[in-house]
Amino acid sequence: MSAMRVLALVVLLASAVAAASEPEPELTGSIQLPADPTPPELIRDSHYWISNEDHLGLFHEVVKDKRGVYLGVGSDQNYLLGAWARAELLVLMDFDQSIVDLHRVYRLIFLAAETPEEFLRLWSRESREEVRRLIQENAGTRFEKASLLRAYGTARWAVERRLKRVVEQMRKASLPSFVVDAGDYAHIRGLYQRNKVLIVRGDLTANRTVAAIGRTTTRAGKKLGVLYLSNAEQYFPYDRDYRSNMRALPLDDTSVVVRTSGQRGITHVKGTYYHYNTQSGSSFLAWLEDVKTRDVRGMLRYAPDTGKPRGLSRLDMGPTEAREALKQKLLEKRTRRMARN
Repeated sequence: MSAMRVLALVVLLASAVAAASEPEPELTGSIQLPADPTPPELIRDSHYWISNEDHLGLFHEVVKDKRGVYLGVGSDQNYLLGAWARAELLVLMDFDQSIVDLHRVYRLIFLAAETPEEFLRLWSRESREEVRRLIQENAGTRFEKASLLRAYGTARWAVERRLKRVVEQMRKASLPSFVVDAGDYAHIRGLYQRNKVLIVRGDLTANRTVAAIGRTTTRAGKKLGVLYLSNAEQYFPYDRDYRSNMRALPLDDTSVVVRTSGQRGITHVKGTYYHYNTQSGSSFLAWLEDVKTRDVRGMLRYAPDTGKPRGLSRLDMGPTEAREALKQKLLEKRTRRMARN
């Protein structure tokens, strides 16, 4: 072997050893995730400042103590679910820049308020001037200050009303919530204090943000504990970009996907707009590989209701097994009907 080839081999081996010894990158809020392009229009030309999913308690048992990375879209519901999950990192994403700005207001209020009681007080009408000063003194550029002030000024009354509803809903459900329970509140506040919250404008169907989240978390050796999709999937098909984005995320058997859907043709929780669904990460990935599955409704029709209550389903099977199970269920139903006749 020539001296040059020996030298090249030594350099290659040294590079491999160095790469293997590099520490995993730490996931913090300082990571610069690329934002997706601003959408040409918003759904129904509206900013969804607050959640209208009034039965999020149905997700409590499946997200509880999942830990890992939490990725969610929307606004206040992520703090409720993320605290239950005891997430190690929150990734808060929405394609509406106004919701991104609102999360940055939440950040300032979480950091300023030591207790859930103080947190609720700062969202009250009486605390408007105090919060405006907080934004003026702690936001970045003049443009950022203006954006946060605009989001706060528009959304404050809705957020205050929503948080009070969460208090009441979780009290009735006998569940903890970050706006009452000191431990849940301290967990979310602690994530902000330790710079463990990433806030980014991202689109589930675009090709920058979600893919970057997948690469970053995978390189850090982390798994998604919870993927919260709200009802976003009902507005788009399972196209190539969406499938690619979801496949890029580090999901496995231990991960849980939680979503709602207001579509027709599937059961809804009584008195609500929504069907509530939970799914294992591995099941979701299996359905994404199925070319017959064109959208979320095409998948949810195979998700059996748990029965507690009607309108809550769990899907852990892949498409082949789920379709066969539904076929057998329909055959049994038909056999029973024929026997009665």
